[in-house]
Amino acid sequence: MALLTNMDTGEKITRYASLEPSQKQISVIQQALDGAYHIQRIGNPAVSYELVAYVNRTGKALLMAAESTAALLEADVKHGVYYGRITELKFGDRLPGDWFKADVTLAKEVTE
Repeated sequence: MALLTNMDTGEKITRYASLEPSQKQISVIQQALDGAYHIQRIGNPAVSYELVAYVNRTGKALLMAAESTAALLEADVKHGVYYGRITELKFGDRLPGDWFKADVTLAKEVTE
């Protein structure tokens, strides 16, 4: 079972969440006159997490508050525990039963 928690306040936001890690790498790609490519990678990849959560009205308010305060969130899913702060938050249409689908991007937070 999944669980999304605001670590700053200790509030449980929802238990209906899924998460998928992703990364973006800065690259410079150049093509030589002979057609060969030269690819240069700059720095380490920026890691983020794509999170889909289903929340009720209370959870929606908690997500919006977490975004506005840059709170640390913990996503405890089947394949691990991930920590991050909201960089993008988008809500879909209201679903039956007064629920909402939230598409959330979390910037990876290193906690140790």
